Amino acid sequence: MPIKRRSRTLSEIGCELFTTVNMLSETKSLNRMNSWEHTPPSSPKNQNRRASTGCLGFKSFNLKKVFMDLMTTDFDKKLVENSYTMRKAAKKLISYLYNREKSIPYYTNNAVTNLVILILTDGDKYLTKQRVKHNIHFYLKLAENAMKQQDHQTAILIKTALLNHNISRLNININKTDQKITTELHYNYGGFKDCHSKHVRHFLDKYQIINRDWEDKGIDEEWIPSAMVLHMHSTRNKAYSKAYTRIGKYPKELIKMSNKLELLKKFYWKAFFLKKETELTKIYDTNPEDLPIVKEIKKNNKDINLTQILFEMSCNVKKCKSNSKKNRNNAKKKSNALIWCN
Repeated sequence: MPIKRRSRTLSEIGCELFTTVNMLSETKSLNRMNSWEHTPPSSPKNQNRRASTGCLGFKSFNLKKVFMDLMTTDFDKKLVENSYTMRKAAKKLISYLYNREKSIPYYTNNAVTNLVILILTDGDKYLTKQRVKHNIHFYLKLAENAMKQQDHQTAILIKTALLNHNISRLNININKTDQKITTELHYNYGGFKDCHSKHVRHFLDKYQIINRDWEDKGIDEEWIPSAMVLHMHSTRNKAYSKAYTRIGKYPKELIKMSNKLELLKKFYWKAFFLKKETELTKIYDTNPEDLPIVKEIKKNNKDINLTQILFEMSCNVKKCKSNSKKNRNNAKKKSNALIWCN
């Protein structure tokens, strides 16, 4: 019985958005190793000689690598590749907390919106419910990899995208493995109601209890916190400090914590900002309105905004009960009453 290979989850546009910003997008052509353009024909003297792998250019033939390539699916390769590029991007983004903190909401909004679009479409056309389910599975596995590698920025980013109303309204039943990852994400990081305060507590505990001597030895560069969460909480701490000071109540502990956060931001800037191996991926840097499918929708309706475009994408997922005429009308009323981050 032939082995059924898992279909590729990411579209071409999806693969492109997960590359680093300065990486060329042209596909590299592969050269055939046994082409006569590269291997000259044998001399008449050796024509009767039995052929071997050496004469075909396979002297350094790595059988193990070929076997692993045959056994590894495109899904697994993309998972490893995207985990690597997103980790590089997370390091770059955390360095922006010190001197470019105003750009973090822009990059975060881009990334979340692009992820929602890549889950609901392939960048060019609408998908079926089953394809959307496959996409959700891929990004949950990517978030799980990020958690294991202590890349908390990527894990929380994907968690935020998957909780978007345009995805949750489809009521897609995920398998037990994916449900387990979803539960683990919520347990580790919290949610919107507590503003991911669990992650902030883990971050503070790390540098108060585990790494007490971080000012002398430096930060743990393998443990990457979420730039979007730290930016949100540090901005609020500054606002609270100003408000309490204004009414004559000096918040000593709050200001002490804010100063500590500012120092940690500087350490992350020193660690990652000037390093060449830290680069934003295009999923952060690309404006969602520049994607082909968004341009096509705006061409037909120039007054439509990005929030409405995402809802239209959600309503055009095929073979989905949530998109029946009755359910779609109810969803439209609900979406008009909701304000969610895109």
